[in-house]
Amino acid sequence: MENNEEKFDMMLLGLAQKHTGGVIELLDTIFSFLARKTDFYVGAPKETTEQMVMEKFHKYQTLAFKEHEKKKAQYAEMDRRKQERLKKREMEEQKVASEPKIKELTEDEADQLEKNLANGQDAEKTETAAKEQKTEGEEEEEDEKNKGKLKPNAENGCDLENYRWTQSLQEVEVQ
Repeated sequence: MENNEEKFDMMLLGLAQKHTGGVIELLDTIFSFLARKTDFYVGAPKETTEQMVMEKFHKYQTLAFKEHEKKKAQYAEMDRRKQERLKKREMEEQKVASEPKIKELTEDEADQLEKNLANGQDAEKTETAAKEQKTEGEEEEEDEKNKGKLKPNAENGCDLENYRWTQSLQEVEVQ
């Protein structure tokens, strides 16, 4: 069920679309209608009708400014989050690029590596296991928050079985 404010939106939108002169022409039509088909101008003192028009104007002007500021704040927040993600991604890329290619091992780590190689495991599996042990607590915490959620792809979208989509602030692309 539509609320009272939206009850005539479709008719008014149709009326507005037929006015090629924009809002000024639409207002001219509305006030012309009030003069020709109602007693709006002559049914009450001049000051009363002007006051009614100005009260409604100020009421909806205030609401429009509040809504505009709200949307502006939402867009600013979305932009701030995007910038944070970009900075985080850049920092991670820099971190990966700055990590040394050769890692110095302690005696214990070297012994463990030799044992693993002797058992048929390669160095990459050992390194992966060591990293997993270091970040195990962090990953568990993150997994609980994101459990059941899809991970975004590199273009801030998602890759699914039958299609993929990407997005930016200006456009969305579905393939």
